[in-house]
Amino acid sequence: MSYFEILEYDNLNDEKSKVIYEEISAELGFGIVPNLFKSMAVRPDFLEANWHKFRSVILEGEVPRTLKEMIGVAISQANQSEYALKVHLHGLSVLGISEEVLRTLATDFENCPLPSREKAVIRFGLQAATNPRDLSTQDYQNLQSCGLDSTEIFEIIATANLFTQINQYTDAIGLEIDAL
Repeated sequence: MSYFEILEYDNLNDEKSKVIYEEISAELGFGIVPNLFKSMAVRPDFLEANWHKFRSVILEGEVPRTLKEMIGVAISQANQSEYALKVHLHGLSVLGISEEVLRTLATDFENCPLPSREKAVIRFGLQAATNPRDLSTQDYQNLQSCGLDSTEIFEIIATANLFTQINQYTDAIGLEIDAL
């Protein structure tokens, strides 16, 4: 049970939150507003700031959203963040990722049937989230040798940062998993 109220659209009292819910529902691709955002609606400015950050990091940019969600799976698994892990897996399923990839991504990453480039990106994102001070010049050069430029590497780090924050937030408030 969440320690904070999950506000449904019909219970919103301010127009800003209603507009943000409508944007989330239209742009996220799930046809719902996840509990993550519903839990933030008690502070419309906080909801707005987090939605804009999420949109900018995950829905925009050069790195495919599916790869960003896979980084989210790896980080959420490392942090043992159940809410985020299930939401990322659901998101990847909706985005058309096969059940085999989803299963092995969450249970046996080294044998996951992904290209080596995608695995390198996921490893880098996981390291950025869990051991950022251990990232070396070699790690950056490894991604560059896979064809990634500095803009894409920046997006991977921003993704790691966002999902680390979301894991901390959802775990701290005991957020319940959405009815997916």
